[in-house]
Amino acid sequence: MSLFEKRGFGLFGQIVAILFAAVLLESAASIFLYERASQFSINGDKARRLAEHLVLSGKLIEEAPRSQRDTVASELTTTRYHLVWQERLVNPPPVSPKLNQITRQILDWEPEIQERDLRLYLQSPGLHSTISGSIRLNDGSWVSFSARDHVRKLDLTLFRTLQTLVPAAALVLLASLLIRHTLRPMRDLTRAAETLGKRDFVDVPLRGPAEVRKVIDAFNDMQHRITAMIADRTQALAAVGHDFRTPLARLRLRAESISDPSASAAMEQDIGEMERMIDSLLAYLSGDIDNPAEPAALTDIAVMAATAADEASDRGHRVRYIGPDHLALSVHGIAIKRALLNLLGNALRFGDEIEVRLRSGDRKIEIEVADDGPGIPEHLREQAVQPFARLDSARARDTGGFGLGLSIVERIARMHGGSLELGQSHLGGLAARLRLPAM
Repeated sequence: MSLFEKRGFGLFGQIVAILFAAVLLESAASIFLYERASQFSINGDKARRLAEHLVLSGKLIEEAPRSQRDTVASELTTTRYHLVWQERLVNPPPVSPKLNQITRQILDWEPEIQERDLRLYLQSPGLHSTISGSIRLNDGSWVSFSARDHVRKLDLTLFRTLQTLVPAAALVLLASLLIRHTLRPMRDLTRAAETLGKRDFVDVPLRGPAEVRKVIDAFNDMQHRITAMIADRTQALAAVGHDFRTPLARLRLRAESISDPSASAAMEQDIGEMERMIDSLLAYLSGDIDNPAEPAALTDIAVMAATAADEASDRGHRVRYIGPDHLALSVHGIAIKRALLNLLGNALRFGDEIEVRLRSGDRKIEIEVADDGPGIPEHLREQAVQPFARLDSARARDTGGFGLGLSIVERIARMHGGSLELGQSHLGGLAARLRLPAM
């Protein structure tokens, strides 16, 4: 549990706290950069030479008689430093606090200068500034100096750039990290919601702002209720399936005992149709289509399609397969076989001549089942894939079924990231094309 949660901050409170902390950080960074930008400095080597020169010059001038100190100071003047001995300071300029950094640099090299009341002054403030200063001798007189080298200050343009970018970058970084942490429970909730449709029920950890915790708690409760509902539905469907199949089994036994072969065959056909209707209805309602128990595996689609066509031909139908001998694809094999048999069964009910074609290319494969039946008008094709759809055409109610065949195929296609397209067949009837991504 984070500090925000322990303090009982809601989402609004956490965002306000994050923004407040970011503003404080930006202000602190701006003040720090401003202070750094206002300070002059010299490099370490120049600071050492100046410190050594002041100490040595101070000692030599102090040891010389007063009458000769001007001469000694003049002799100690170099191309870098100009020295003057004075009995007392006359109208000295104010000590510049902007030179505190240079003062510290000099004292770091020669700490004894601190006892000589080192004073530094800024000459010609600007881009080409120089410094001057004074040190007090033991007898109260002064040695004044001026350095000929320029001192440097952080460039104003660079300073303004840093003053804007550094706090802004820190602000964005801090706010991003804190907001990311705050929104982590929402990401957990999003992932759980995405897996909910796959029946992968996992309780989301109860954390985050108070408002988010309430949503998570409600979501977890909803998952539990859905789990219980699915379990009840599965149990009910299993019972219904058993109750339906029991009388059908008795009817099949009676059909076998009928002496009239034609009547027995007709009854057997009706019983088979009823079983297929029950199977499709239970498969649709159980949700096994969208969430197959079998994992995806490499499956030879060509062999599957050719076998289905051959089996239909063996039963006396005019069905032929056109396509490669082998074409492997990672799919849920049982689901794809169900889709293929649904399309083939649909074509067999309405047509006399059937073609099963398998094509591959452009990162997808296509299974086409075409017939020479009455087809489906273009304006009704979208309706045809809806569950329990009934079309006012030659493909009508007298053919039996709940109208779930194409709907089941369409759901299987979507589960694999593919699609189902209904079109006009070159045989004159319907062409149902099941397209799957070739992953």
